[in-house]
Amino acid sequence: MSKITESQRRILQLLIFQESYEHIRSETGLTPGEVRDDLITLMHKNMIEVFESDAGNPGTKVRHFDNDHPESFFYRATKSGQGAMRK
Repeated sequence: MSKITESQRRILQLLIFQESYEHIRSETGLTPGEVRDDLITLMHKNMIEVFESDAGNPGTKVRHFDNDHPESFFYRATKSGQGAMRK
């Protein structure tokens, strides 16, 4: 299993349920660039799923993620991401 950074761990801890980009930013205190980079890394490691809807709606997984607009999406940890938090 891939190792994760402390900032990635902080993000994953928030993603038990679908959460918005803004919620992640406000709760972690990370800069927009840090959040964006960590979200992209976590996506590539299959530790999070990306959705087009809000947290109150099950939503649809995205087919195309726009790296320039991470605020347009919602995020949730996968089983692999939840397992990485326990390490």
